[in-house]
Amino acid sequence: MSDNAYYIPHEKADSVKIDAKQYDAVIQSVDVTKDIRCNGFIADIFKPLYRITNEDGKGTIVKDNGVFRYKDKAGFQFKASKNWGYAKFCEILGLDKQRDGKIHLPFIEDGMIDGYSVVISIDYKHFVNEGGMRISYPVATLKEKTGEAPF
Repeated sequence: MSDNAYYIPHEKADSVKIDAKQYDAVIQSVDVTKDIRCNGFIADIFKPLYRITNEDGKGTIVKDNGVFRYKDKAGFQFKASKNWGYAKFCEILGLDKQRDGKIHLPFIEDGMIDGYSVVISIDYKHFVNEGGMRISYPVATLKEKTGEAPF
């Protein structure tokens, strides 16, 4: 592995161009970042990768903006209400389990939801980077599950 790292000023990054609307898609995989500290709380962040199956955009891969799963862990604050987004995500996919008056939210393991057919909504995030360039990229939000994995 090389330790070389460099930056070429004014080189454009490859970017995905797709209309902001709803699409049919298949979940390809999920990127997970564990134990992120958020203002005294701690969470795992899940970012599914969706492959669009509609003709207008077929094959395009778009990443979810991310859903946070806040954890009740010693040394950190915890409010169950902060898990509303993850609870909705799990409910859509049928992963939540209710018992003892609580909705238990699983940790999504590698491959657990790969292949699910879904409907996603595409929107764009915009910001200006440190170099003063306006950056815009698509993010997906899960709206509906339309089918289980075919295997």
